[in-house]
Amino acid sequence: MATFKNICIVDDDDMFIRVSKFIMKDENFAENIYHYYDGREAIEHLIATQPSELPEILLVDINMPMMDGWEFMDELEKIRKDDKMKIYITSSSIDPADLKKAEGNPFVSGFISKPIEPEALKKIIDGYK
Repeated sequence: MATFKNICIVDDDDMFIRVSKFIMKDENFAENIYHYYDGREAIEHLIATQPSELPEILLVDINMPMMDGWEFMDELEKIRKDDKMKIYITSSSIDPADLKKAEGNPFVSGFISKPIEPEALKKIIDGYK
């Protein structure tokens, strides 16, 4: 049985999405893994989703076209239906300002450096309990 029912990846990097899905499937991390290439698509999906079907975990990239990760979180705050949803920033950014901004955001549960590793998923599981 998978650890989570629904996971959502919001990232424009195809390789990151493929690798993340592979690791998640290998680790039996989630029953359903949804992905969106930009924040607008993800927001539209979340608005249309019933509260019982919302993802427990969101992995959100900072740098994306159309709507970046910070803008996505601003929009998510307006429509948020579920306080159990955990958001993890995923980025290859080494800018200390990004890390500080993530740490200062009450909706962000953690910062995961790319490339993602199985150990990062285990930390997410531990943080959700």
